[in-house]
Amino acid sequence: MIDYSQCDQYATPVYLQPAAYSFEFPKSAGDVQQEPPVYHFENATKFIDPSWQNPNNLTFKQCVLDFTLPSAISPPIYIYYRLTNFYQNHRQYIKSYDANQLFGHPVSAGTARTNCDPLAVNGNNQVIYPCGLIANSMFNDTISNLTSVNAPQDLSYGFSKKGIAWPTDKQKYGPTRYQVSQIVPPPNWALRYPDGKYTEQYPPPDLSQEEPFMVWMHVAALHDFRKIWGRNDHDKLFAGRWRVRIDMSMMIKTM
Repeated sequence: MIDYSQCDQYATPVYLQPAAYSFEFPKSAGDVQQEPPVYHFENATKFIDPSWQNPNNLTFKQCVLDFTLPSAISPPIYIYYRLTNFYQNHRQYIKSYDANQLFGHPVSAGTARTNCDPLAVNGNNQVIYPCGLIANSMFNDTISNLTSVNAPQDLSYGFSKKGIAWPTDKQKYGPTRYQVSQIVPPPNWALRYPDGKYTEQYPPPDLSQEEPFMVWMHVAALHDFRKIWGRNDHDKLFAGRWRVRIDMSMMIKTM
């Protein structure tokens, strides 16, 4: 576990305090000398997620985090994010979505209000898609693939976001049948779209392909929870010093 929540405070690399990270390996692990993680932020204008463009020319903070893996890990390997004091089990929050809309049906503004208020429509009576508190608060820090810091040649390690959602959850989502002019992004998504609007060039996401969204919408029962971010079922992750970059988009900052 690595807590990068303070990364955006350091413009030059600093070592993390011992309380900010923990790991467990067999006692025999020791192929590489253990060095504490180090992090700092850099200003960025290009999102790590290639499907996210930057039509509003935003500048945002990207955490650069180096950590040491003392011994190799065999697949499958999973990466998770963790949130604390986040109450997905709150009664109003847990009911704040429209199942038909998520499945692709273009529900009316009235129906959206019934199921998603206070995040159902905007001031022009355009429906928020996807509507509701859960979708709006989606964890949206983006984690890059890993790159080796000390390997003699270029070496990277990737994670797939396919196969992370439950099969039963995948059946609940479909591509929307709204016209682009009928809908707007949730408020917390708006900066990724020109003037906070969907367009033909920047269309709404196809939720049937968005497994991280499905994982987020499967609400947690407790206020301290982990959710899967990605997986690698085939490749060994070798010992050494590795670097990961994280777009710090989430208002709540823990991993």
